[in-house]
Amino acid sequence: MSELSEEERTALIEQLKLEEELNKRLSSDILSRLTPNARQWDYICAESHETLFSGLNQAGKSTALCMKAAYHLTGLYPDGYEGPRFDEPINAAIGGETAQSTRDLLCERLLGPVSDRGTGYIPLHAVEQDRIVRISGGVANQIDYFEVRHHDEFGEFDGYSKCYVFSYSSGWQRLQGYTLHWIGCDEEPPFEVYDEFSARLNSTNGYMDIAMTPLRGETELYLLFDNSDNDEVRFLLNYDIEDADHMSDDDRNRLKTKYENHPLADARLHGRPVRGAGLIYTVPDEFLYVNDFEIPRHWEKIIGLDFPHGVGTFAAVRLAYDSDSDIVYLTGEYKDSEQEFPMYCHRLLNMGGSTIPCAWPHDGGRGFTDGSTIAGKYKDYGVNMLREFSHMVSPDGKKSFAIMTVVEEICERMATDRFKVFVTCQKFMAEKRRYKHDHGKVAKRQEDHLIDALHKGIMMLRYAESENKTGLSNFKLPEYDFFAGY
Repeated sequence: MSELSEEERTALIEQLKLEEELNKRLSSDILSRLTPNARQWDYICAESHETLFSGLNQAGKSTALCMKAAYHLTGLYPDGYEGPRFDEPINAAIGGETAQSTRDLLCERLLGPVSDRGTGYIPLHAVEQDRIVRISGGVANQIDYFEVRHHDEFGEFDGYSKCYVFSYSSGWQRLQGYTLHWIGCDEEPPFEVYDEFSARLNSTNGYMDIAMTPLRGETELYLLFDNSDNDEVRFLLNYDIEDADHMSDDDRNRLKTKYENHPLADARLHGRPVRGAGLIYTVPDEFLYVNDFEIPRHWEKIIGLDFPHGVGTFAAVRLAYDSDSDIVYLTGEYKDSEQEFPMYCHRLLNMGGSTIPCAWPHDGGRGFTDGSTIAGKYKDYGVNMLREFSHMVSPDGKKSFAIMTVVEEICERMATDRFKVFVTCQKFMAEKRRYKHDHGKVAKRQEDHLIDALHKGIMMLRYAESENKTGLSNFKLPEYDFFAGY
């Protein structure tokens, strides 16, 4: 093979440079390569001044919201776009439930990660690093606001759009006093936050877009849109799993199976708030029962508690966790009423509560006039109480006390064969068969003490310990004649 001449070598180098530059531009213009499905495009092009996109989980609601934000902030609207346009730079705001979710799901999607700005939905040529202003706080790389290059109808730069960043946890005061043209909300804001945000658009006759899954039921905000008789002012657009045609049939069928008989199926699959009442834990008993067996020493264990209010009912459930198969077993139960405090402690100790960690409800921190607490009295009696009352931890490290969060985890475990109940735990199963929801929320005034105890244990499952760690001898089920009523 003959060697390249100098001219051929120069031409080849130039060609490689051109291809490199083209690839760079393509990689930094994600927005032009995104292809929304028909329902997402309906939302992106919606002309209402306030649009609520109510849809299923993990189906591209946030993607559509961020695409809409990128169009408005840059003025670079795609062919076929039929929604409102901003022909001049705008003042905007975008945010979600927490500072971390806002950073990860919105800011980084729009701007690219902090180490590679300009690789998000807003094209590289519209992003300037020195116009991204951070704030200090508990979340790293949190943004206060950013400015991007806006373009007129001819694609020429005509100034900078400014976008403030917020989270609902900062409250309605975050945008108080600002005059805005567009606001984007990822997931449902509290009504007072929505109301203040809406007022920020009054002088500009601006636009607000909300993309959410209606997990809170028929809230005041949802009903405001659902009952609107003026689509120019407020418009509710439903996004059903059947509209998510970017999913494969297998993915849709998997989700339908996962949420079959699930109390929040309407919201999770169809983007509709749960209506009416019904059972929460609908998996048939026979799919949960296992014959009692001796728990292996290396399995982790925890006891969940529900304290009586005054002279009410005390309940405890003992859980064993097989981390290798990710299965939780309910291996013991105790429920009684109108007994003296030492009796409850005695029963707990005989369940292994002197060494097995015990998870307790928030009212266990309630104080008495002598400075003691309910949880403290159990601890003084020798019960191994966890240091904090029961809670779950969100991805950004914040505590969550939402009952429906732990209910969903248990529903999923039941549906996927990862929650089992010893056949001797008949009182728990009796509660499970009657445990109901009302419009997607746990119904009030029902017999659910053992279920409440289960919730506390699952919330704090991360603190379960094995006998190898606690030094506890391998416990067996208590003798039935000693634990009468177990």
